[in-house]
Amino acid sequence: VARECRRLGRKMLRYDPYEEEKLETWLNTRSTDQLRLELIQALESLPQDYREIILLRDFEELTIGEIAQQLGLTPGASKSRLHRARLLAREYLLGSE
Repeated sequence: VARECRRLGRKMLRYDPYEEEKLETWLNTRSTDQLRLELIQALESLPQDYREIILLRDFEELTIGEIAQQLGLTPGASKSRLHRARLLAREYLLGSE
């Protein structure tokens, strides 16, 4: 469970190299239960469109093409929305320290 939470956290946050240390500190200072709770809170803080695309990509593991088709978007719009959603989630999680 801990490994899966860390995997999802890393996947969801997609950090830049300058924030690597901050992310590792964030991940290593939390228990599995804390990680789970904070990831849920981050998802709940997102607008519905962003929450939905993260759930489809990172939890349902759909491809960008499948997501685009399901949501009635172009693949490019799906990629952009996913990127913005991950940025907002990262900002929520790492900004709360």
